[in-house]
Amino acid sequence: MDNASEPRFHQAKPSKKILKIYVAGPYTPTSGNLHDAVRKAHQNTLSAIGLGLKIIDRGHLPFIPHLTHYIHIESRVALPKAFFQRYDFAWLEHCDALYFMGPSEGANRELEWAKDHGLRIFMELSQIPRISKRGH
Repeated sequence: MDNASEPRFHQAKPSKKILKIYVAGPYTPTSGNLHDAVRKAHQNTLSAIGLGLKIIDRGHLPFIPHLTHYIHIESRVALPKAFFQRYDFAWLEHCDALYFMGPSEGANRELEWAKDHGLRIFMELSQIPRISKRGH
């Protein structure tokens, strides 16, 4: 058997794993003017989307639970807080890592769960390994 037909497993280049990264951060304002709550929740959603785009730029796949903001504002009936918590944790279970944007009741709970279950934790964008530019 000549060498050309032998498998070359030992020559394979190591590949970096694309991470599914859960974006945890404040959504609902906890203080201030309640009439301003929807606007603040929208600003928090935009911040999470901005971070998600930076995660994509590093070559990874963000899960942005803040996007349920649009479910929240479009639903004809108010969905209970328990629904959103169940939704978030159902997806967190499938992630490899968590990016902690900042404290809130929900984000703190998600951070603790991630720590307890061995997920990688990122607190700064520079901690996330760069796989490629714009997810290529």
